[in-house]
Amino acid sequence: MSEVVLILGMAKHIPDSLKSMDMIGVDHGALLCVQNHVKMVGAIGDFDSVSKQEYEWISSESEVVRLPEKKNETDTEAAISYALEKGYKTIYVYGGFGGRMDHEIANLSLLIHRDLPLILMDDQNRIRVLHQGTYKIKKEYTYLSFIPLKESVISEQGVAYPLEKRKLYKRDIYAISNEIVEEYADITIHEGSVLMIEAKD
Repeated sequence: MSEVVLILGMAKHIPDSLKSMDMIGVDHGALLCVQNHVKMVGAIGDFDSVSKQEYEWISSESEVVRLPEKKNETDTEAAISYALEKGYKTIYVYGGFGGRMDHEIANLSLLIHRDLPLILMDDQNRIRVLHQGTYKIKKEYTYLSFIPLKESVISEQGVAYPLEKRKLYKRDIYAISNEIVEEYADITIHEGSVLMIEAKD
């Protein structure tokens, strides 16, 4: 097993592009999965956002880990731990935006400040952290942006505005809204680490 999608409670639908992947429903996201006849490898949460009948429906369709309502971690944190325990190496988090701002910022904090194999996504954006190394980024989104998490050095090729060993300082927004003009962009992080955001209009 290598990749799994966490369907969070803020998700309003499940994209067809994700339905062939392993899925874990998180709280109300598990209800969305069963409503759409999407098979889950597990469901987790305190399920305070579903009715007793809905919870029984979820339980009849999937293995369920029910968390206490009062706890020291979010349902999303618990779901990430659950996915890692199941052996997944890359965790896509879908439905983490578009609702409560505190939850959105908490999800970004998990991505930025924890050494976790996370990719946050919704219908318009895909966000992940790139550390030192070389990456091939397929042209799937309109815009490609990089925000330094510390002082970093980046090269970008195959894009509208190429960069060669450009130093990015913390709080620098120079590398925003580039565009991939070839099938793939070649990205090298020579030093530091950056937040990569792929975005559609």
